[in-house]
Amino acid sequence: LTGDIERDQEIRLLREQPEALRADVLLAPHHGSKTSSSAAFLDAVHPRVAVFQAGHHNRYGHPADEVLRRYEERGIARFDSPHCGAWAWHSDSLGQARVSGLCVRDAARRYWHWRDPQRP
Repeated sequence: LTGDIERDQEIRLLREQPEALRADVLLAPHHGSKTSSSAAFLDAVHPRVAVFQAGHHNRYGHPADEVLRRYEERGIARFDSPHCGAWAWHSDSLGQARVSGLCVRDAARRYWHWRDPQRP
């Protein structure tokens, strides 16, 4: 859980605890801002999945396109709360994360989004 760390804090973690950074699922640092998710940090964590928490149409534009590209270049599956809503996932008894999570917004549509296929 990275919280609002930025590049400087990532560098410090890389310097002080590089072996402790490996994770299957990464809560993207600082909502995916331009000042986070450095290439070196992503390479050290080596996640299979990243989750970006940000407000829908937030004024900061999180997650930043250049940050999303860094994740994409590394083949990291990405989920973001502005599009996905909450992302639900589980880990097995060995602590291995299942990459296939569930976007709650897609799974639990609001009743006013439902349309009867029989009605025009």
